[in-house]
Amino acid sequence: MKEINCVYIPTTDMEKTAYWYTNNLGLELTAPITVNQAQLRIPSGTSIFLIKTAKPTTLNYLETSGTVQSALTLEANDFHLLYLRMKDNGANVSDIEDNGSCGLNFYAYDPDGNKLDIWSGWPSK
Repeated sequence: MKEINCVYIPTTDMEKTAYWYTNNLGLELTAPITVNQAQLRIPSGTSIFLIKTAKPTTLNYLETSGTVQSALTLEANDFHLLYLRMKDNGANVSDIEDNGSCGLNFYAYDPDGNKLDIWSGWPSK
């Protein structure tokens, strides 16, 4: 294996969700939005495809402890600025968590409720 090239995320409202990802996370729309999908790109090159679903569904799952887990972690270039921008935009975000040697993170929920782990990256020593 070489890398993860694409991630597919379910959505019920293509326009609203594509706007959420571009406006909040700064992802680039790489093709016109169609009825069935929107193609977005993270600056590192990985693509996120929003895929139309007939009814609401998410990538979330429950850990054995009962905690809702996200299937995707995104590393932010400017973690604190991104957090403030998302809060200012009214995005559904958790508080910032300090995970010690694993860095900082917060959770964001897209319009369909997909839980995204937003990570600061490894702390510098």
